[in-house]
Amino acid sequence: MEHLSEFVGTDYCITEIRTKNNNTLPTGNRQKYLPFLQGKYEVSPGLKPLDTGLGQSMTDQCIFQIGEDVSFFLQNKQACREEGIGKYYHTCREDTQTILAVNQFIIRTLVQDYPEHFQLTSEEDSWVLRCALTGEVLRFSADYRLHDEGKYYSLFDALGCQVPEDLAVWQVEDGTDWLAALHICAPNYWSPEEKIGRNFYQFHAPVPGLEGLRERYFPMLQTIIRKGSFVRFTWGLTTDRRLNHHPEPPQNVGKTYWQGRSFDLQHPELYVRAERQTLTGLREVNAVLFTIRTYFTDVASLTHEELHALASAIRSMSPASLAYKGLDRRKDEILDWLKGLRK
Repeated sequence: MEHLSEFVGTDYCITEIRTKNNNTLPTGNRQKYLPFLQGKYEVSPGLKPLDTGLGQSMTDQCIFQIGEDVSFFLQNKQACREEGIGKYYHTCREDTQTILAVNQFIIRTLVQDYPEHFQLTSEEDSWVLRCALTGEVLRFSADYRLHDEGKYYSLFDALGCQVPEDLAVWQVEDGTDWLAALHICAPNYWSPEEKIGRNFYQFHAPVPGLEGLRERYFPMLQTIIRKGSFVRFTWGLTTDRRLNHHPEPPQNVGKTYWQGRSFDLQHPELYVRAERQTLTGLREVNAVLFTIRTYFTDVASLTHEELHALASAIRSMSPASLAYKGLDRRKDEILDWLKGLRK
């Protein structure tokens, strides 16, 4: 696969969730993603074709993964809207034709993959999308503009609140690229406002180990646009199962509490926070639709082999990666706890 072979490298595994107790979040399609199973922390784009067979779920090859945990995500998006969606939804030099193509693709994909949740009909001079998950009815014109925006700023904004995934749109034009739209309600310690308008390298520049991406990313984006859909996985550890970790807490919420990542050996609670990310090229508008869906797996539910791999991966992290992942001050305590779990 031209231009992409050098970017493929991150291994991952999906296994069946073993529910420990009633406090475990429902998990869509009973999947968990464990990108650390080789026992080594690696930083790379790690792209794989979306149609790569994973053999675990009918939604493995879907852009959107709608499972029994969908309300967990939709409630979080509603909470973000009530706080102020302007904190989580941003656009920059958004091209009219691009966002039209993105909206068309999202709607077509949802109706095709989940007809039980999304029905598209025409009424007079409007298209009507009925969204069973939220009970909302979205009416829009032939150019995919909402007739009555109401609480939504745009159709893209409305669609972002109907699915578990967060959404981003990269525009590629005249030898450059920029982040043209962000609808991110589950940011993992980053601010959408600070990222909007940046190019792909600038967006990822804070990630230790991706310094070499500067000269290679643009051919990668061009190949994605030509070749279709790809999937990649990232992971970290967290001490809570809150989706929204925007750097700035809502009003009347303490920053220390909101920040999280406070592992306590006396009351240990630790989860693998994995992100399933898809990148889909839209050739007709020279853009890429990027989706992010978060999964949590209780570390205490991992098998002996999985715990061993996780500990090995943590030990392989550089000091910069440990700091970036929020593990630098708790590394030894976490490793001691993992060792105890394996006994």
